[in-house]
Amino acid sequence: MATTKKKPRKGRKVTQAMKDRDTASRTAAREVLHAYATACLANPPSLEQFRSIAASIGWKLDPASDDPGYSLQNVALLAAQRRPLTHSGGFDYWLSQGRAVAEGEKSLGTWRPIGRKKTDEEKAKEKTQAEDGWQSSKRGPRYYVKNGTFDVAQTVPRERCPHCGTAPASEDDRTTQCPPDCAVFEPRTGSKPPRMIAIEQMQAQLLDADAE
Repeated sequence: MATTKKKPRKGRKVTQAMKDRDTASRTAAREVLHAYATACLANPPSLEQFRSIAASIGWKLDPASDDPGYSLQNVALLAAQRRPLTHSGGFDYWLSQGRAVAEGEKSLGTWRPIGRKKTDEEKAKEKTQAEDGWQSSKRGPRYYVKNGTFDVAQTVPRERCPHCGTAPASEDDRTTQCPPDCAVFEPRTGSKPPRMIAIEQMQAQLLDADAE
């Protein structure tokens, strides 16, 4: 039987308007990060709040790793947009948890790399080359801002809450919220990033802004 050759999928055409929106979103993210980093470095309680947020929503030191959690830069970006934060996730994640994004809530943005992830073989090869004194001429990964993250405080139960018993008034209800003392809003336990690493992260945001 003859097989038909599949035609390559065409990517979506990138228009100038799309480029302008991407540039605007990245600029806004850098500005809000710069302001938040300045506040954290000038005010120790703000820095401690950042460390607590990182512990509650989950953080990882290596942004490229497949480990669960947010990079510290994304923790900072999320915290710069909304505080406090206790438990964050995407639209589908909250549906899987029996909750839905509340009516009228706006999503938070995070930095996302452009392009495919490197394979383990590629990572190992680059590491070996670096140990041998070779330096790659490739530019570092490019990033864009992806919206779609919500804190638990931005969600409502879509079925009876197992913590407080609150239930939606109807199947389409997206306004009935759990009471403020519901356990679903409590910060989660986790390890805080070391204070020095948190300071270095904030200092890096200022350096990135100066380099623009």
